Amino acid sequence: MRHLGLDIGKFLKEKNITKIFTLCGGHISPILVGCEKENIDVIQVRDEVSSVFAADAVSRLTDSIGVAVVTAGPGVTNTVTAIKNAQMAQSPLLLIGGAAATLLKGRGSLQDIDQISLLKTYVKSAISVSKARDVIPTLANAINIANSGVPGPVFVELPIDLLYPEHDIRKEHISKLPKAGLLAKLMSWYVNRHLDDLFSTKKSSIKVKPMKDFKLNQKKIDSAALSIVRAKKPVFVLGNQVTQNKEFLSMFLKSIKKLNVPTFTSGMARGCFGKEDSFFFKHNRKHALKNADVVVTLGVPLDFRLGYGFSINKEADLIAINKSKDDLKKNRKPEIGINGDPARIMHEIGKIINAPSCKDWIDELTILEKEREEEIKLLSEEKFENVNPIFLCKSIDELIDDESILVADGGDFVGTASYTIKPRQALGWLDPGPFGTLGVGGGFAIGAKSSLPHKEVWVLYGDGASAYSLAEFDTLCRHKLPVIAVIGNDASWQQIAREQKQMLGSNIGTKLAFNSYEKVVEGYGGKGYLVEKQDTLIDTLKQAKEDAKLGYPVLVNVKLSKSDFRKGSISV
Repeated sequence: MRHLGLDIGKFLKEKNITKIFTLCGGHISPILVGCEKENIDVIQVRDEVSSVFAADAVSRLTDSIGVAVVTAGPGVTNTVTAIKNAQMAQSPLLLIGGAAATLLKGRGSLQDIDQISLLKTYVKSAISVSKARDVIPTLANAINIANSGVPGPVFVELPIDLLYPEHDIRKEHISKLPKAGLLAKLMSWYVNRHLDDLFSTKKSSIKVKPMKDFKLNQKKIDSAALSIVRAKKPVFVLGNQVTQNKEFLSMFLKSIKKLNVPTFTSGMARGCFGKEDSFFFKHNRKHALKNADVVVTLGVPLDFRLGYGFSINKEADLIAINKSKDDLKKNRKPEIGINGDPARIMHEIGKIINAPSCKDWIDELTILEKEREEEIKLLSEEKFENVNPIFLCKSIDELIDDESILVADGGDFVGTASYTIKPRQALGWLDPGPFGTLGVGGGFAIGAKSSLPHKEVWVLYGDGASAYSLAEFDTLCRHKLPVIAVIGNDASWQQIAREQKQMLGSNIGTKLAFNSYEKVVEGYGGKGYLVEKQDTLIDTLKQAKEDAKLGYPVLVNVKLSKSDFRKGSISV
């Protein structure tokens, strides 16, 4: 029997969408069936928030937009944190939500709430469709909006009576009307007129608008290029936006390598450069920014991560390149502000100039880098009752593959990992972004592994963060997505506990237990291991890699000793 879910499935297929993430519900069943008919993978998660995190990961890692489909009411409300996270991380994704029937809205129908008002401040576009003919053009516009300008999530609400076969909807509505009398005739006329318009085959009046692109401002590009080439102590700071344009990513990286300017990365930009890139630095960013004469921020706002702009030498020329006009001037007005795609603009700059003369500056930062690396090495060799967290991170760093994707979900342990584990490729690191959201791990892992099944996917969990999405190991097992998860288990919300105890004299509310998380994973059908001593760690991690190759999702629960490696690192 024909229903609109089939048309939606066909539309998504034409948009090169090969998978959707969902948790089933009666409001959206026709969409799931329509996708199945088009051989689109329907990946059913255990919490709607994970469906959005998974869609987010797809958008970050591939050329396709991620799509989450959730049922009405609680299904939609459960996605709010992940949608806000995507907005702040500037990730494009499409959220499709079910809704009460158009004739029953506001009358107490099951799970009927004002979803548009709830989500409209968290998305670039929130639209409720009221006619079947408008569904496909609305979805097309939504995808274009998500990818235009500053990328971000969009929400399309589809009432249940648009999706099911017309015959069944008419039968359902008519059966509830009075059977005789004038009122019955009036109501029957009204309902049939409404349904005639709802299912009318006439052409939609909605026009599909093309995706918007940024225009190049050659005058500003030339000015930025001149400032960079004249600099003696330049610094580049890279953020998520440099990885969004997959078409220009490789050209962007070539330009950065050609310019050979000291470069620091954050977020998705981690992994863009390796040990062979002498201009790439992980440590002493504060020193570099305080002593720089030119600082170029590429898709990075001057928010808390850069001390609200105070981390940068006040005498330095600031060049900001950002898709967001607001972020261009956040907290400090740049000498040169370019509203556009950082990857494309740096490619243009790389065509104009050669590397500036800053060898002495690179040598200075290189000495500091080596000193810090030696300090970390010595710290990793300290012996504790359980496992040294730095030793754990360095062990993982030695074992990951060249194409591994690292998913970061946690506070203190993940913070340690960010300084000690180096992704080997661009698009090899997934973290929540500036919202600092815990719970991304399961969804990000599902999205990453389902999109790139040939790549090894590691989830780096803090023990606190792991509980948000541990149930998604059920999803990983059911859909045969063999990821490797490592929990740094110190029985504490340690990033909070360390500073709270020092400043306020109590660690109340921060204590956890050394729980047997590995047994939970075994219950879902995966492989689980407990490591309590360092002498068994590396062999266990190697076994986890072998299990994953055999198709098993794996979790290694590592009992950590406390460390002050990140003392004073809490950000607010």
